[in-house]
Amino acid sequence: MIFGDLSAFVFIDGQELQEYAVVTSSTPTENRITCWIASEEGKKFGVRWMNATERSWSIRAVVSVDGVRCPPQTMRPGRVGTTERTYLSNDSVTRDFMFSNIELTDDDSMLGDENSNDIGQIILKVETGERTMKKVVKHGISKNSNSTLRVREGKVHERSKKACAHRVVFGEEIPRQNYLPDRSTSRSVFKPDNRPTTVFVFKYTRLDILQAMGIAPSASKNSKANDYGDEVEIVDGPYEPSSLPLPLKDVKPRIEHLEIELQRLRAQLASSEDQKPSRIKLERGVSRRQRTAMEVLDLTED
Repeated sequence: MIFGDLSAFVFIDGQELQEYAVVTSSTPTENRITCWIASEEGKKFGVRWMNATERSWSIRAVVSVDGVRCPPQTMRPGRVGTTERTYLSNDSVTRDFMFSNIELTDDDSMLGDENSNDIGQIILKVETGERTMKKVVKHGISKNSNSTLRVREGKVHERSKKACAHRVVFGEEIPRQNYLPDRSTSRSVFKPDNRPTTVFVFKYTRLDILQAMGIAPSASKNSKANDYGDEVEIVDGPYEPSSLPLPLKDVKPRIEHLEIELQRLRAQLASSEDQKPSRIKLERGVSRRQRTAMEVLDLTED
C-alpha cells in the first residue's frame, strides 16, 4: 500500500503479498490505509516499509501483530530508503513472525476476552517528529531477571473471529549476538510533532475465505488479470506529487515507489471489475517493470 511518500507491504519468502480491497480514510490527525492479504499457515513473514523522499524531520515506525507491539524503528532526517520488521524482540532474544491456524473454543468464559480483538491484523504506525539520543547505563542482569520473550498465545472463542482462520505465532527464541548487558548505551527518544500519523492496516486470513467473501478474485478471474484492452478502468484517489523537484539521489527510490503503486492499481483492477471508476488510457503491450533493488536498513531501536 502507498500513501504520499510512504509505502508498506507484507512479504513471505521475499515476495510481496497481493493486497485486496484497499480503502483509504483521512482525518486531521490520521491517514489510515486498510487492505486484506492472504496468509499461509506455517509461513514466516515480515513487514517492509519505505520512505521515498528526503525529509527534514525524523520518522518513527512501530509494527504491531495481533495487538503485540514490537520495538520502534526510527529513520533519521534526510534518510531515504527501506527497512523491515520480521521478528519480535527484546534486549536478549528475537522470535520470528509466523502465520498459524487459530485455535477456537466454545468456552463462553472467553467470549469477552479483549486479547482476541486484534487477532487478524498487522498494523504499521508511522509518525513524524524529533529524535534525540539519551545515554543509558546498564548495570548487568540480576539473578532474578528474565531474558526470555513470552507472549500470550491462547484459544479464541469461536464467535469472536468468524472470518479469521489464522493468527500470528512467534518462533523459537534466538539469542541476539550483540547482546552486551554490562555496557553503557544510548537510547533514542522520539517526540512526535503535529503532522498526521499514517497507519497501514493489513487484515489477513486464508485465500479461499477471501474468495468466498468476494474480496479476492476466484482462480478463473485471476487467470484473466493480464488480459488488458486499449482502455482499462481503475479506482484510485488523485496523486499529489511534491511541489519541489526531487534531488538526483531520490529519483530512483521515487521510481520504485511509483512502480509499486502501478502494481497495486493493477491488482485492484483485477478485484474491482464491478465498480465504476475513472478512465485512464494505457497503451497496448505496456510491460510491467521489475522492482528496483534497494538496500534494506536495520533501524531497530534496542
